[in-house]
Amino acid sequence: MNSFDIKRFGQTLRWVLSVNFRLMLLWFTGSILAVFLGEMLFQAMNGHTAPLYFIQNISQFQTMLLMLVSLIMISSVVARINEKRKREAFMMLPSSNLEKYLSLVVYSTLICIAVAFLSIVLGDSIRMAWYWISGYTGPEGNVMLTSEDGVTYYWWSSSIPTMLKNMAPVIVYDGFADYPLEFALVQSLFIYGGMLWIHSIYTLGGTLLRKYSFVGTTMFVILLITIVVRTAMTFQLTLFHSRWNNGELLGYEIGIIGWILAVAFPLLSVVNYWASFHIFKAFQLITNKWFNYDFHK
Repeated sequence: MNSFDIKRFGQTLRWVLSVNFRLMLLWFTGSILAVFLGEMLFQAMNGHTAPLYFIQNISQFQTMLLMLVSLIMISSVVARINEKRKREAFMMLPSSNLEKYLSLVVYSTLICIAVAFLSIVLGDSIRMAWYWISGYTGPEGNVMLTSEDGVTYYWWSSSIPTMLKNMAPVIVYDGFADYPLEFALVQSLFIYGGMLWIHSIYTLGGTLLRKYSFVGTTMFVILLITIVVRTAMTFQLTLFHSRWNNGELLGYEIGIIGWILAVAFPLLSVVNYWASFHIFKAFQLITNKWFNYDFHK
């Protein structure tokens, strides 16, 4: 059997979708209601007097929610086959290990996160419709407010564009043309390499840990970040910084930590994905309580 065939991969992914569809639909419906009620409760508790501040604040909440849910979904990469019956059926599918592994990764990464994003969009849309139909004007009757960038916000305005803006790296949002080429390239490699590394480490944690994969992986990531930050502070190392003189921008510089991490993130990501796939290939129908890998064999 070839290691990868697009047709077999599609059939395997469809199987993963079919066995999880009912749970996903229930979770999707509940998330829509939770987002809608959360936004309504947020305004009721805080009493924002202008729609601009309300939109900005709920978009920050949505950003954190989507990021949190995304990490949980990624770290649950093999949770769909933790049950013995599902694992047996999955292992017997006529597809290669690579096709099975990629189907789980695509499901937990692309499909689940897309569903989470869509639930936020629909929940926010219900709030928009509710405010528009009811003619909501806020505690002080302010219907609209124009921001500094010229965008006019109403109580029934969508918070999704602001949420997407919050998630975009500053260098992407400001534009690469505002920075020196080398600085822009290295910082972009650092940012996107860091995102890839986060995905890979949570995928590895989700593959290795049978229970509490999100909590365990998050604690490990926090430990690594703490070590890097303490090392940088001890030796006065920087990531990226700008040089100023009497309020005048002199230029941008790439610190030693910035160079190291920009190179290390992509390389470590490859190692994490390789280790995750290696663990997956060694899956047994009967695993121990905490791990999906037998360290004694």
